[in-house]
Amino acid sequence: MDSNSFNPDELAHKWLTDKLTPDEKLRFEQWYADFNDEELLISNSQYTSAEQIRENILSQINFKIDENQTPKVKVYKLWRNLAAAAAVVLAIGVAVLYRAPILNLVDPVKQLTLTTNPGEYRQIYLPDGTHIWLSPATSISYPEKFRDKLRNVSIKGEAYFEVKHDTDHPFVIQSGAVKTVVLGTSFDIQAYAYAKSIDVTVVSGKVGVSANTSTRTAMLTANQRTVYQKATATLVKENYPNAAKFLDRRKGIFDFNGASLAEVIHDLEIQYGIRITLTPGLTSKAFYGRLETTYPISYTLDKLSTVMELRWEKQNGTYLLHP
Repeated sequence: MDSNSFNPDELAHKWLTDKLTPDEKLRFEQWYADFNDEELLISNSQYTSAEQIRENILSQINFKIDENQTPKVKVYKLWRNLAAAAAVVLAIGVAVLYRAPILNLVDPVKQLTLTTNPGEYRQIYLPDGTHIWLSPATSISYPEKFRDKLRNVSIKGEAYFEVKHDTDHPFVIQSGAVKTVVLGTSFDIQAYAYAKSIDVTVVSGKVGVSANTSTRTAMLTANQRTVYQKATATLVKENYPNAAKFLDRRKGIFDFNGASLAEVIHDLEIQYGIRITLTPGLTSKAFYGRLETTYPISYTLDKLSTVMELRWEKQNGTYLLHP
């Protein structure tokens, strides 16, 4: 079908009888998207808004029902107005049904990607009002606006989410082999590419977590988490009473209550994007204290060394900790 033979009336008839070819369907949807139904109705009437048209149709229907006329005339006029109302409803229904596909066709949504550097913390708001704290060395991809049934985003790294509640539009996060589905809650996802696991920890609310390799979904509530082991492709659910620590961690504040020095060093390496080596025999030593990774690494290592009675030095880009 060339542009000169394009006939909206003919295509509309084919659409109603389900005889449109794929090419004709595309042409008809493109044509339909180019005009505003309300503007068309208003331009051919004495009304200034679509609401006035709807109110007039309703008042005429009510008037005809109450009007004391002969049955034949009353029924004819009533059905004529009902037909007009049905046409408006049909037009609105078509617009709603095809709204997302048509908009995505004529005005594609841009996909945005934001990446933080090592040592950089950042907060962002998504178009739906969801608040996200991005940890260092983290990348998030999300649409410029949400149009579809699902609010889809993806992350690599670590992020803390406070999802805006919307029952009709679930929020879906893809993080490697793990998918997290939520309506409205707060939780943390750790999904660094080089880490051995992907962790989802819930601070409040309820989320569903599943692995791409399984149809099983683990439902989590506050103070619970799932750990997906990449090597075995297994997803384990467990209690995690200390989930509230992520409220500080999202800001770069780490409270260690007897954590091994190996665990502390691991967190620092991720946050700062550096390599730290411990002298043999130090890895199991327990550390109690608070470290704020928004400060320079030299300040943090000074504080750690003071508490643990250690000293540090830098050699060939690697930081060394020893007694």
